[in-house]
Amino acid sequence: METLERMDRLELKIRQAREKMGRIRQENTLLLEENKRLKAELDRQKGAVRTLKDKLTSTQQVADQERKGDGESLNDQTQVIKKCIQEIDKCIEWLHNH
Repeated sequence: METLERMDRLELKIRQAREKMGRIRQENTLLLEENKRLKAELDRQKGAVRTLKDKLTSTQQVADQERKGDGESLNDQTQVIKKCIQEIDKCIEWLHNH
């Protein structure tokens, strides 16, 4: 009888291990999908940051050219630059948090 009890306990442990392995595989699949989604979002955000940096560079170049012109135009460009910097800062903060 002792041998049968041992076999029954072993069989139970094997079933439990198999069920646990199934749950772990499902969790792994979900985590892999989430990882893929987050990587895609990160790539999209990096693209947005790159675009904003390009806009900032262009705006700064225009501002430098206009600096030689009137002061009113310079104020407009300064506001555009500040707005671009704020957008870049928001993207960077998002990237740090995700």
